[in-house]
Amino acid sequence: MAHTFNVSSLVSREVELALHAKGNLINTVDTRRAKDFTQNTYTPGQTVTIEVEPQATITSGRVAVLQDKKPTTLTVTLGQYNGAFDMTSISKRYDTNDEADMRRFGDTIAMRLIREIELTGFQQAGKDVPNAVGTPGTDPGSLRTWATARSRITDQLGPMRDCFGAASPLAHVALSDSLKHATNPTAEISNQFLSGRMKKAAGINFYESQSTWRHTAGTADNTTPLVDGTPSNGATTLHIDGTTNGDIVNVGTHFTSGTINTSDATLAVDPESKASLPYLYKFNTLATTAASSGSGDVDITLRVPMYDSTDSRQNMSQVPQDGAAIVFDTEDAATAQANLVYDRDAFTLVSVPLASDSSGGLDENFSQVDGLSIRTAMHPRDSINDTEVLRVDAVWAWAMPRPEHACIVHGG
Repeated sequence: MAHTFNVSSLVSREVELALHAKGNLINTVDTRRAKDFTQNTYTPGQTVTIEVEPQATITSGRVAVLQDKKPTTLTVTLGQYNGAFDMTSISKRYDTNDEADMRRFGDTIAMRLIREIELTGFQQAGKDVPNAVGTPGTDPGSLRTWATARSRITDQLGPMRDCFGAASPLAHVALSDSLKHATNPTAEISNQFLSGRMKKAAGINFYESQSTWRHTAGTADNTTPLVDGTPSNGATTLHIDGTTNGDIVNVGTHFTSGTINTSDATLAVDPESKASLPYLYKFNTLATTAASSGSGDVDITLRVPMYDSTDSRQNMSQVPQDGAAIVFDTEDAATAQANLVYDRDAFTLVSVPLASDSSGGLDENFSQVDGLSIRTAMHPRDSINDTEVLRVDAVWAWAMPRPEHACIVHGG
């Protein structure tokens, strides 16, 4: 019997429903910037620029300090991702007889697409977010650890609203297990015990995700790494020496992107009052290069510039001083799960529409769901191999305009 339904339309609709209903990270981040990229044609691999609004500052006294009205920018590279099924004439005749069969294809592709979208998002967070709490290698079973992560966001003037908490399956088990004897509120705690899933606690909306990033540290360890030369205000490079355990010349293995460290006596500060907070400022490694000075020293490129009290953008009590000790959260090739607590505005998901495929006889459908542009297509039959291909494509990139409004919760 001939099909009387539009394949690409049915699959596209099922992909939309699955993305909206089953996506976690993609439904809890800022996608408003997607509309800025709908009027032009973009290609995978192309870079786009995202504007980040300047943070306002307040000064005391009669003399005013003019605001920096120019927004900063982030550059991201668009990547194309797809899921595809091939069908022979026999499988199409007997396995896809009705609309439910085609929706099944849509749901299968959508679930894989959700995993890929969220995996790339958590990878971006792991490399950008400087805040971190917990103990690497140990699953965070204490609610206090998660609440501390939320307090780090509040300390950085994060919006006064509920945050989101993405926990790996093992972290989720540890947290649920630690609260099994809690008695308030009774119904909610009972449900957590029965389902093994946290819902909401301490102002955090929890969800379980197998896509949270797993960070592997480089071969460097905490044996006397030191700041070598005090960096200038506004610098994004930290020059260090004194590390061991490694082929220091191969900085790609000695230090890895996403390695978080602290510097002795460099404290985090309140963004408004500039008062020092009772914990060390965290630096996140964006990239590393062998220092031009030689001698095995390393230059660590940081995601966030360093500003001291001489600048209205001050984000630390002082820049790391010459000779100050450096301590890495993860070292010596150890691995740790990067669970995450975040405010919606910390992330942005940028998606651009795909152009129509120019091949003849193509059954295409275009849709947009929660800021993500999707192209679904049923490609014409290959008469030599007796196949047709059902394919779903999307182009997206992640960015973190406000990395300080997120906090990594180290796990096992």
